[in-house]
Amino acid sequence: MKSLIRFSVFMLLAVFAAAAEFSVVQGGQARMTAVSPTNLNAPMAFRDGAAVLSDHKAIYWANALPKGDAWSVRIRMAIADVEKSAASFHVGTSLFGFEGGSGKMFCEGSLFEPAKATLTARRAPQAVLDGKAFELVAEKKDGTLTVSIDEETICSVPMQEKAEQGIGLRPWRSTMKVYAFAIRAEGFGDYAKAFADKLALQNIAKNFPVVDLSVDKTKDVIIAEGQPNLYQGHPTTVVTADGRVIAVWCTPHGGWCGPAAESSDGGKTWTRIDDRFPAEFKRHVNCPSIYRLIAPNGKARLWVWSQVKMIPEATSSYDRRQLGAPMPSVMSEDEGQTWTEMPSLGANFRCVMAFSSIVRLKNGSYLGMFHRGPEGADRAPLEVLQSVTADGGYTWSEPQVVCRVEGKNPCEPYVFRSPNGDELCCLMRENTHKGCSLMMFSHDEGTTWSQAEDTPWALSGDRHQGVQLPDGREVIVFRDTAPSSPTAGHFVGWVGPYDAIHSKAVTGTYRIKLLHSYAGGDCGYPGIHLLPDGTILATTYIKYWNDTRKQSVVSVRFRIDETDQRVGH
Repeated sequence: MKSLIRFSVFMLLAVFAAAAEFSVVQGGQARMTAVSPTNLNAPMAFRDGAAVLSDHKAIYWANALPKGDAWSVRIRMAIADVEKSAASFHVGTSLFGFEGGSGKMFCEGSLFEPAKATLTARRAPQAVLDGKAFELVAEKKDGTLTVSIDEETICSVPMQEKAEQGIGLRPWRSTMKVYAFAIRAEGFGDYAKAFADKLALQNIAKNFPVVDLSVDKTKDVIIAEGQPNLYQGHPTTVVTADGRVIAVWCTPHGGWCGPAAESSDGGKTWTRIDDRFPAEFKRHVNCPSIYRLIAPNGKARLWVWSQVKMIPEATSSYDRRQLGAPMPSVMSEDEGQTWTEMPSLGANFRCVMAFSSIVRLKNGSYLGMFHRGPEGADRAPLEVLQSVTADGGYTWSEPQVVCRVEGKNPCEPYVFRSPNGDELCCLMRENTHKGCSLMMFSHDEGTTWSQAEDTPWALSGDRHQGVQLPDGREVIVFRDTAPSSPTAGHFVGWVGPYDAIHSKAVTGTYRIKLLHSYAGGDCGYPGIHLLPDGTILATTYIKYWNDTRKQSVVSVRFRIDETDQRVGH
């Protein structure tokens, strides 16, 4: 056994010469976080040179999360009383283990699924069943995870996931004696901190105040009803100089532009205005974004940008991205009564979605923000870019990348100005959805930005948009993606002072569940306006009915004094 261990260690050192090692169990110390539904501090004893794991409901996680494309785990251990129970080795949400009663192996989770038939058909190694010491080695290399016991390969499975994965052991009703447990990797995250942070977020989620308006259907107005064969999606809205609200959207998901509607009574009723737009607008694709920009001479124009203008030979999403005209637009000089096709912004503006938000700068220019992946594709790694127009939307500066985050995918930026006017805040969807959303700040009109950081838990969501109340508070609406949120996947709003975004304070803030989604998280992409009478009009797409009808474009009208009263503000 000693020569075997020396050989295994030598091989791992040769493969991971540049890697660092984290000792989970060594020298009378076990650096593990035991997680159990009934006991968050499951017992860990240390005797006879081994860490003894015995809580049958707990998974004992190593306090190190291996980073990088290559890593290895080496565990020398023995399992007592396995004939009465089972024992398992965990990688993230997947596991494989030993069933003592049958003497066979078992597995759960997507990682080990390709090897399930082989694993469950074979008998567990005899050393495991006899309660003798054995060495388990798990090595990730070249996109494959290989697990062996005493140099015998148990399984090899594809593992392309680059995100940090927890490594853990579960004794079930056996007793695990762990003599050595080491992880080698290019770097490490801190599982103990990650778990503590997760518990903190769960506590916030459990106690955060929520006003549920979704049950009051009298506040809702259907702009475009989905049908079993018709998906209405991704609306944005704008208010004209005379108070009309114009909504534009696409069909189906990420599909063709062209649908539009107008309301002259604050969103109570709507009239379709598709025929005002040029025929070429129907060749524009994906998430039309509408804005009202004022040129240096004071002339206001409405603009609708979209991802790309399709050409006849673009028959696939790849061709759309490569052959289509990036970020085309239509423009109106008469507050939306008539529209004109405008030139594409060009190859440098290839994107996943056209300007997610635009904010006016102090000098009268406008800063627009959007996101993209490699070659403009909707795939990782995503990055956020910005561009500035000084002539009211006709021409835009060379896009500049302003946010990249290792291991995360910032996208769909919402940029807005602080109440005192001195700061820009940018909230961003984080597309791995493994934590909170992201935010960054600028004190020089977008010339530089702070390093991206997590948003408060309650602002974690997709496709933020907001308005500022007369008292300085913000109302920001989005698709809820907050960890452990009771309203996850639904259309919600956050209400709170601007300073609470910086400080991540809970006091003085609350959430509103605006609409219930019957299709999980496939909703959001909103427009929001504070109307002159104090009504807030929020418009989104959502599967509104629990039947065969697909997503609809829906507005919800509410007043902040009502929701304040319900939370005792």
